[in-house]
Parts: sequence; structure tokens; C-alpha cells
Amino acid sequence: MMALGAAGCGSGAGSPAGNDGGATGGVKGTGGLDGRASGGADGSGGRVGSGGATTSSGGMLGSGGALGSGGRGSGGAAASGGANASGGATASGGAGAGAAAGTMGGPGGRPGSGGASASGGATGTGGAAGGAPGKLTPQDAARLMAPGWNLGNSFDGSPEETSWGNPAPTQAFIQAVHAAGFKTLRLAVTWTDHIGAAPAYTVDSGWMNKVKQTAQWAVDAGMYVFVNTHHEADGNGGWVTFPATASATAVATEVSAVWTQIATAFASFDSHLMLECFNEPNEAGGGNTAQAQTDLNLYLEACVKAIRATGGANATRIVMIQPVGASPIQAGIQAMQKASIINDPNLVISLHTYYPTNFGLSTTPYAWGSAADYTSMQSSIMQQIRAWLPTQVIFIGEWGSMNAQATANRAAHAQAYAQDTTTAGLVPIWWDNGGSGTSSFALFDRSTGAVTQPSIVTGIMTGVKNGLAAPNSWATHP
Repeated sequence: MMALGAAGCGSGAGSPAGNDGGATGGVKGTGGLDGRASGGADGSGGRVGSGGATTSSGGMLGSGGALGSGGRGSGGAAASGGANASGGATASGGAGAGAAAGTMGGPGGRPGSGGASASGGATGTGGAAGGAPGKLTPQDAARLMAPGWNLGNSFDGSPEETSWGNPAPTQAFIQAVHAAGFKTLRLAVTWTDHIGAAPAYTVDSGWMNKVKQTAQWAVDAGMYVFVNTHHEADGNGGWVTFPATASATAVATEVSAVWTQIATAFASFDSHLMLECFNEPNEAGGGNTAQAQTDLNLYLEACVKAIRATGGANATRIVMIQPVGASPIQAGIQAMQKASIINDPNLVISLHTYYPTNFGLSTTPYAWGSAADYTSMQSSIMQQIRAWLPTQVIFIGEWGSMNAQATANRAAHAQAYAQDTTTAGLVPIWWDNGGSGTSSFALFDRSTGAVTQPSIVTGIMTGVKNGLAAPNSWATHP
């Protein structure tokens, strides 16, 4: 069955009015705090506002995005007190005494300080530098980055990270997310209010530094990080529009200018840091039209070429791209594969699913968990996503379910979807918009870092463990 409904970027978190309502394959709503819609093949369905009304349901798949790569080094045990080194035995003593980089290319241990010599490590010694960082490949990332978590309704707000009612993130909060078991942070960022006039399009340094600091906290905690441009291209009034091709070249020029600055700012980060060109790029009104597909390829080319041109680590840094709407729709995926940059070996694909949309994007209770639900979930991955992208590294950049659904059903669904995606070689990244209320996806208290949905978090972790155990380890009806 063809995938239906493109999911929006985030869903309502409670009281503040917001502007991230996603429409299927297209335009975002304006009502609730990051409300979403689901719907038909090209997506024009309803949306969920803050505390919101029921979204329209439909389609086996919502639309969405996948995330990039990154991961801990493999082949070796963790450095005591520091990041995981690859290739060597357990280091002891320093803050990150690591062994030499392993064969998979994961990053080596970070510099330590003080401690005794590493025992058995190839090079790490106490306070000396850990092993030389290796290059993370997309294939490594698929094995190392699950599960992931979205810092939504924060830096994607306008004009500030607190504009949608969530507190500014802190280092302690990011550490709490990692401590709960999440390995990847998708850092959604809207840059629009912080970009100067043509022709320089200078990004405000204060905003850039806030984003960099948050990314650094995550890397320091041992996480992988994606940084994107979030609401610029979602068809809801952003500056990345989808006009006739002759006019689109001017938009591509600004895309190039902005991404050159972002890539330059993050050039010193190792391969734990990855970049994502857009979020759910689509023209106003949605529809996955030929014009949107053509323009998006132009913009993806501008983004990737700008990043690569900054050189250094960015020449081979993992970059995540997406089809129109980040939707799991065959026509959009096929169009994306015509982009001139598609054979870059360090690209990964992002899709947003919220599967099934009558559960993941709806405030109307649905008792997910029948034998048919499990079978349909597996089919949505193997007969659609993996049939259309059989060998590519894919991130499910956004997925989840809202508070309106019964917690037991949400936990069972989370475990099953985490298992089915990872066993198929996909990396699931849960959408979290903070807040509370029926349309919240939140797993944490943003002020304290406490886990507010322990059964769902446990389900995600169990599902990933089961899925990574062996290929085709599909979730089954209990």
C-alpha cells in the first residue's frame, strides 16, 4: 500500500500557541503548539493544536524524516570516566583515556587528565590524549546511534528557544536524556529570525553560540548530534520557498550562504556532530508536486555543496537529506534520488512516519496492539520504506505518540516500532515537544530532567535492544 499522510514536525505541547502544525506532505497549521496533521497521499488532513482536537487520520504512514549518523567507536570498551574509545581495552584513570581508533572508524576517546595508564589500550595513557578520532561512516551510524531523541519546541521556536513555553535547555538536562539511554540528539533549529539581509545573510553569532553550546553538551555526554534548519522550508511562511525554477535559484543562493556559515561554525566538531539540510521541506499547501521536487533537489544540492566546500571534517561529515515533506511516499523518494549529490557516500536519508497516523498523530484514542497492528507495522517498513530504499542508511527522524493515547498502548507501540525499525537497519528518533496535555509527546520534565513516561522509555530501550540483536527480529503480538 502506498504511504499516506506526511507528518508534521512536532505536535502540540500544551498551552502556548505555536506554529509548527504539520500537514500531510505539506503545509503546516497555525493553531496549537507545534500541532500536526495527518491525512491523504499528498496530505491535506487536519491538525492537532495545543491540548488540541483530533487530527484527521489516514494512511499507513505519516511523513517524516530520518536522522544522520554518528556513533561511538566500536571494537573496544568504554574509557573509564570518558567517552567510548574504539579498538582497545578498557582504559582506567583519566577523564577519557582511550584506545586507538578501531577498524570501524568510530571516534577515539577524548583527552583525559590525571589518571593511571590505560590497561591493555593500544595508546591511551592516563591523562594523555585518547586514540585518534576515526571517521564515522553512515553504516557505522546505523549500528551505533539508536535510539535517538528530538529536542523539539526549543531552538526551533521563533524568535527564541523559550518561545513555545519550554525552558531553555541546560547541560544537566541533556545529560539526563543521555542517562535515560538515548544515544542521539536531533537539535531542531529555526534560523530565520537570526539571519541578516542579502547578500551576506549573516547569522547572528549569539544564536549560533547557543546552538553550538547545546550540541557540545550532548557530545560531551557521549551523544551523537544532528543540527538542522527546521522551519525554513516547511511551507509555513519560511524563506525557503518553492517557486518557479528561475526564481528558485535566488533561494538556493541564500541556502548556500546560510549553510556555509553553519558548517564553518561546527567544523571543529568530530564525527559525533552531523548536519541535516532541512526538516519537512515542502511548498505551501503541500502536495508533493513536481515543482516542489525539482526545487528541493536544487536546495539539497546547494546545502550539501556548501557544507563540503568548507573542507576539513566537513568534507566527509555525515549529512542528512530528505524527500519532499520527509514523507515516506514513493514518488518523493524517487525524485530525491535524482539530485546530483545523491551518490555522496556520506549522506543518510531522513523520513518522518508517526506510524500509524490514526494512533501516532491523533488525540482520538485507538487501542493499538492487535495482531493485525503488528503485521501492518512490519509491512510499512519492509514493503514500503525498505522496498523503496533497500540499501540506504535511513533515520526515522520523527515518530512517536501523544498523551491522548492510553499509556499501556503507547508503551507497547514504542517497543514494537523501535524493534522493527532497528531490526531493519533504521535509526528511530522520538519526537519530544515538551509540555503536557493530550497532544504532548514529552518523555521528560524539561525543568528537572526527570523521566515522565518511564514505561515508554523502557519500551523504546527494550525494542532497540531486541531489534539490534539480529536482522529480522520483528516484534510479535504477545
